[in-house]
Amino acid sequence: MKLENRYIIGCHCMFYEIDMVEEYLNSVHLALQDIENKENVKVEMMWNLSQYFEECESGEKLFEIKQRINDLENKYGFHSLFYEQNDKPYTMADYRRELNNQCNECDYVIWGESDCLMPRQMFGVLEQLMEHSKSNNINRFITTFGIRKMWDNSWTILEHPEFTDKPYYDMDTEETKRLAESSPWSIRYTMSQEEMDELNNKVDELDVRLLTHPKFDGSGLVMTNQLLMTGCNIPKSVFMNGDDTAFLESVRLHMGNQYKQYVVKNILKVHNRNHPNKRFYVKGEDDTKQSHFKRQTNWYKEFNVLSKGNLNNLYHNQKRFLTYEDFRKTKT
Repeated sequence: MKLENRYIIGCHCMFYEIDMVEEYLNSVHLALQDIENKENVKVEMMWNLSQYFEECESGEKLFEIKQRINDLENKYGFHSLFYEQNDKPYTMADYRRELNNQCNECDYVIWGESDCLMPRQMFGVLEQLMEHSKSNNINRFITTFGIRKMWDNSWTILEHPEFTDKPYYDMDTEETKRLAESSPWSIRYTMSQEEMDELNNKVDELDVRLLTHPKFDGSGLVMTNQLLMTGCNIPKSVFMNGDDTAFLESVRLHMGNQYKQYVVKNILKVHNRNHPNKRFYVKGEDDTKQSHFKRQTNWYKEFNVLSKGNLNNLYHNQKRFLTYEDFRKTKT
């Protein structure tokens, strides 16, 4: 297939995610496999090696991680950026804000994520949607692919048809934790590329819905350059979790009743939130646990409280935004 549009797909990756990220890179590689003009797609990785929040277990291990990044770059041919400042924080929200600002260089901007699998059908679907949209004078839009079972009914419109009627499992008991981690429709289940492909390969006809109100999470989010050229972006007051919600509110503010979002319900993208290889090589962590449960300090919660406090006060008030300096004061 020859692409008529230009793409940039960018992903921020922390040093401790190195054991997991190849699954994401491989999914992008597979999506590009049948593309004739691969030069139309810029695959960008921002490798965050900063020790500001958490230290790598040793200098030798950090050097090894850099070597592994080099090996991945040689294997998959992406463009690498590095952040290595230890005296100033840099987060996924910062990177995604900068990624959005590359909208003048492409037709689509895609938010990758280190624990996400992108569907093989992605580029073919997006090409069709762009052609359809232009014929209907729709230029500023977002596209989301199908997701797994979420925690409340507000997400139903985004859920894959095979998962909508499935139960959602909290992880508040041993039994529900077991079910959440073993049920393929659960967002806590770590799904493989092969499982995602098997589901997506069943599709003969796309099930595409049009939303006129924003509803999305950040992993695998697709935006047209025309949407981003309105100036909508992640506000600088939001610097941690909540970057997708902050962007959603910015889009709502800019587009109003002209908002358009295509939901490709029956093509699944996978967000493996509970991936067993999510966090390794962090100094002082509890390696008997998985993912974020390994953390032994409260910095993440404290930093998140600041960011989400700002998120809740984004518009139409005179409250003071909290800053990195406020966080530094909590650390000293």
